[in-house]
Amino acid sequence: MQQDSIERKDRLHRDFIAALVLLDAEHREPDRWEEECLAYALGAMACGMYLVAGVELEAFRRPPAERPAEVLSVLEAKPRRFSKAMLRHGLDYVRTHYGEPVEDEMDVPPVVAAGQREIQSSIGSSI
Repeated sequence: MQQDSIERKDRLHRDFIAALVLLDAEHREPDRWEEECLAYALGAMACGMYLVAGVELEAFRRPPAERPAEVLSVLEAKPRRFSKAMLRHGLDYVRTHYGEPVEDEMDVPPVVAAGQREIQSSIGSSI
């Protein structure tokens, strides 16, 4: 794995932890927007899709006044799924079981790796 991939992964893990520490400092659980962003970021990190994870962590930091109202109304209609403790556990699991980017592993089928690169590049170009 390249050094920049390791650094990107480590930065995303630190950013994820910082998000949870922020919630701790405010003595609260994530709201539905924050919960969704962190859950998607966690899943993206598990898949080695670090650009996607970065987009989700940026979205987490979006102030409430800048969040799309239509998205908020959809999220509020859904039940909560993840607490801070569950998200922390998820990050520990990802760090333990998915320490290497998926696209760099030898046993990933080429079509899967190509699809991941396509998604990541399309997200990267839209930022």
